[in-house]
Amino acid sequence: MLIDKQNQFSADAGDSPTSTGITVSTNIIDLGIARDIGGAVTDQLMLLCEVVTAFTSGGSATLQVQFQTAPDNGSGAPGSWSTPAQSDAVALASLVQGYKFLPGELPGPTQRFLRLNYVVGTAAMTGGVLKAALVPSLDVQPVYARGYAA
Repeated sequence: MLIDKQNQFSADAGDSPTSTGITVSTNIIDLGIARDIGGAVTDQLMLLCEVVTAFTSGGSATLQVQFQTAPDNGSGAPGSWSTPAQSDAVALASLVQGYKFLPGELPGPTQRFLRLNYVVGTAAMTGGVLKAALVPSLDVQPVYARGYAA
């Protein structure tokens, strides 16, 4: 899998949304900057948003990931954010290492700025780390029925 540092939503250490409410991803991707974000590699970039350290909580916390876009506000900064895609609120028991949010293609970005919102609900988290980036493809292993013969 290819991960371009300029296409990362999270910092190198990852994002750790712990407080109840909304936490914005460390990085905002600005599509207004002239650079190659995969055009020759793929027609549609995919979101890789993965738990790298399992989440913990003193309560029954949930985590939701929102993919957001915003236009230029006229001065080169993001305007009002909209949410074209979001995950379900995922229960703490599922937030183990390797869990992926919104796997697959996202709606094509039609605005200049991209970010992720992490929404912690019900109870605060006491630990856990996510890493997120736009990638040309996901490492997805096919799953076959038991006893499958090719």
